[in-house]
Amino acid sequence: HVATLTARGAVFVGPDDGRMASGKRGQGRLADPAVVVDHVRAVLGRGGPLTGRKVVVSAGPTREPIDPVRYLSNHSSGRMGYAVARAVRDRGADVVLVTGPVDLAPPAAMTVVPVETARDMLDAVLTHAATADAVVMSAAVADYRPVEAGAIKLKRSAADLALALPPNPDILVALDANLPRSSEGK
Repeated sequence: HVATLTARGAVFVGPDDGRMASGKRGQGRLADPAVVVDHVRAVLGRGGPLTGRKVVVSAGPTREPIDPVRYLSNHSSGRMGYAVARAVRDRGADVVLVTGPVDLAPPAAMTVVPVETARDMLDAVLTHAATADAVVMSAAVADYRPVEAGAIKLKRSAADLALALPPNPDILVALDANLPRSSEGK
């Protein structure tokens, strides 16, 4: 019956895994109300003014590893990028959310591409932007990275620690360089 209803356009949310009313844990828990509302908003947005458009949104920070336990990063909760992604989804767009590590639930009804470093974000954004109608860059991308991440945890010592930090590629500059150019006006 679920397959028949899905084929007819019905959207199912849940069941989730977790503690149930019986006290047992397992599959069958009602989905969180916020998740249900997120799915409802996505369904209601179908046919909106951005229907048929693809929008890529970047969100959150990037992390540049120093060693297996330390990294350089920018402060970012990712909330703004997630809100933008939901807003364009709620207007009918197909959304690709390229997100650094955040403590936010992935939004419903969009492609979520998790990344860690600035170079990971660059690759993901360029890949998805090639077929996108719009790109919204709201991520807090780390400007620098260590030349090489240590394979083992750096030992603490009384001496100063010096890191060589070359700049990360600028994602906006790379996007501009990879945009198709119109022949109009030539």
